[in-house]
Amino acid sequence: MPLDRTGKVPGTVKLKVAVEAPRKGADGFLLALSGGPGQPSVPFAESFKLSLSPALRHRRLVLLDQRGTGDSGAITCPGVQKLGTLDPVNTHLVEACANSLGPARQFYSTTDTVNDIEALRAAIGAPKLQVMGVSYGTYVAVQYARRYPATTDGLILDSVVGPAGIDAYFLDTFERLPRVIAEQCAGSRCRTATDDAVADLGTVARSLAAKPLRGTIPGTRGAPRRTAIHDESELLLLIMSGDLNPFMQAALPGALNAAADGDPAPLLRLRRLAQGPYTPVKDFSVGLNVATTCADVALPYTLLTPFNDRWTAWLHGPDALPDSAFAPFSRKAVIDTSVAHDCLRWPQGDTPAAPSAAPLPDVPTLLLSGRLDTRTPVENAKELLPSLPHGQLLTVTGTGHDVLDSDITGCAAKALSRWADGKAIGTPCQGRDNAVTVLSRPPVTLSAYRRAPGVAGERGRELFAVLDTLVDAQIASLQTIFAGFTTIQGGGLRGGFFSSSSDAGSLRLHRYALVPGLRVTGAVRSTSAGGSGTVTVDGPGTLDGTLTISSTGTVTGTLGGKRVRYRPGASASSGAGRVPQRVAVPSAATLKRLLAVRRAGL
Repeated sequence: MPLDRTGKVPGTVKLKVAVEAPRKGADGFLLALSGGPGQPSVPFAESFKLSLSPALRHRRLVLLDQRGTGDSGAITCPGVQKLGTLDPVNTHLVEACANSLGPARQFYSTTDTVNDIEALRAAIGAPKLQVMGVSYGTYVAVQYARRYPATTDGLILDSVVGPAGIDAYFLDTFERLPRVIAEQCAGSRCRTATDDAVADLGTVARSLAAKPLRGTIPGTRGAPRRTAIHDESELLLLIMSGDLNPFMQAALPGALNAAADGDPAPLLRLRRLAQGPYTPVKDFSVGLNVATTCADVALPYTLLTPFNDRWTAWLHGPDALPDSAFAPFSRKAVIDTSVAHDCLRWPQGDTPAAPSAAPLPDVPTLLLSGRLDTRTPVENAKELLPSLPHGQLLTVTGTGHDVLDSDITGCAAKALSRWADGKAIGTPCQGRDNAVTVLSRPPVTLSAYRRAPGVAGERGRELFAVLDTLVDAQIASLQTIFAGFTTIQGGGLRGGFFSSSSDAGSLRLHRYALVPGLRVTGAVRSTSAGGSGTVTVDGPGTLDGTLTISSTGTVTGTLGGKRVRYRPGASASSGAGRVPQRVAVPSAATLKRLLAVRRAGL
């Protein structure tokens, strides 16, 4: 493709494309677009074939690494590429990235990609394209439909960017976050985590507006490590990371409650998961991300505005909004987290192609939204729907970002199949829920537990605490996998660490501590009961011992020199207190599918 279609700036961009081989009955074409901006699509061919299979019965799959991503000349800017999810964006690094690109930086807008897609359509001989996008890919799909309505055959929009595109201050996220958290906790789902998760969020946000949240937690090998959540922006981005990590999202209400009550460790432990590992440029180009974002987003200034004037416009962009538009976060948090901040030093004088505001064509459209999605909330899809006369919206309870890849109930696939057959999608997700059980607030003492039935004294509390520790380690390993780490290990909440196989099926605890004063060591296999295997227990005082847990959850062994036995399902002991968590964990087959199709989103 020409870099600049006007020819004023010389150069070309070589695009990586994949087109499914012809097959009987497949006389149409479906183009699938990843998120970002910054992600390629071609490497996820098998993933797209799996998640889109109901729509591919009569269509061939087409994939494109958009210009500046993957094998289509991925933009490499080392300064911004090394930034983690929670790192503040340094505007000097963005400026250096832009300068390294030179005049070419103006030609990585969504409009440039849309024109590439139209050229691709003509090159493969497709009369029309049905276009599917996930996250930012939905914006590309919509822009293609606006600019090329005559060759748009239909749209599948999963995790929908709003009609106006990415908001310069992420106001759609700020405004809907309390609703998402309240919905996560509806129906007493958070009863063992908190009485009011939204109030806890407000308490923590106000505290962070005054000073960082600091503490010491075990590192990945168990050594004490000082860490901090520095401000409200980090808190927001940490919470948003739960959209693609359901096991992390399930831990947030209890972690927020603990932090609001003076125990920062549970929230600080989640920081590493949110920050994530380093991402290679071919997997996600941060340079492309900033180039496209600064070109596309409606900023409170233009790229023709002098630097000094941009600063004033950035700081006063949200002035007309009431505090309720982003409560419980502060106005400063909105300003600091914004795209308007990130583009402050983008070189003056650039004139990238503007997005289209043309009407959308009247084509069949399926919109899919997870009700726990904070980065592209369901309200975005509802705002876009009226502009699509033949649009149908599916909302999925308990699901965050990227519905087709996150839904393990099968209801989204059923809706897609009906839509592909030209039918009304109906209500296939009614009564279905993808939510991982909200995790209990982590305990601070052994006395918080009930006694296990049939096990007298403190040994009964300790037995329940050991079972809870095994569940905590199992969930921590799943959180680590979904965060994108390839080495599956991490610190216990109060001490020690775990290591795990890549599918979390085999788990080893190394003096792992969930409860202060209680350390567990041993190897277990993950089961629905929390794990089977034999562990040694280093408890308070003389309450040491060894326990064997069967695949059904029956526990036998010794604690404090006395034999113990506990069978799940035995009548609960009297009195208030904590019992071991029971968390629905995906089967090995389901987990394998989820990990195979997992794609980072917007």
